[in-house]
Amino acid sequence: MEALHSLLGLGLRRLDAEGRLTGEPAGQELLEGVTALFVVDLEMSGPNPQVHEILDIGGVRAALVPGLPEEEAWSARVRPRRIGNAVPAALKVVGYSPKAWKTALDLEAAMERFAAVGRDAVVAGWGMAQDLAFLAEAFRALGSPWPFALAALDVQVIARALLRGNGEVDRFNLGHVADRLGIGRMGEHGALADAYATYDVLVKLTERGLRRPGRGSGDEP
Repeated sequence: MEALHSLLGLGLRRLDAEGRLTGEPAGQELLEGVTALFVVDLEMSGPNPQVHEILDIGGVRAALVPGLPEEEAWSARVRPRRIGNAVPAALKVVGYSPKAWKTALDLEAAMERFAAVGRDAVVAGWGMAQDLAFLAEAFRALGSPWPFALAALDVQVIARALLRGNGEVDRFNLGHVADRLGIGRMGEHGALADAYATYDVLVKLTERGLRRPGRGSGDEP
């Protein structure tokens, strides 16, 4: 477990009590007492969490042990309240239409279920800043406390640390890295599909990282 924590420590970011990035140094000590990761992805109606909205949200909960075995996954489309504020290009990317979102959940119901699946876990994702900003704003707007650990894990940072300069990848976007690692994807620009792609990349990266000289996979918990 110590080796796994050390490897994940490369991508850890410290959060404040409301889930906002603090910019303060973070290390593997943030994983003490944590039993799970919650690998998430959001699709939004634009880039500004004060103006735009979450339209699609998904996450994969995994046990924080070697292999990161999946425990639960969940996703939902979220009914927008201010669709007139949306950036048209963002709606096109996510495939939004009133018909496709006919059975979408209200934000409160979606965030309640999302919080329940990921409660007390470290939130993980691919380039976390924007997703974290939208999550923090959603819980703030609902008057709900931040339900996760006060740490976030940026999988892209771990990918850069392990893959940069080895000739295997040309760039560090999720789709390219997933393809080069031989990971099949459920689809483009869907929250659960991208959450699973990020989760699968993280599993591959931890397997590689723990095989490196100086890191053992047989540490005692």
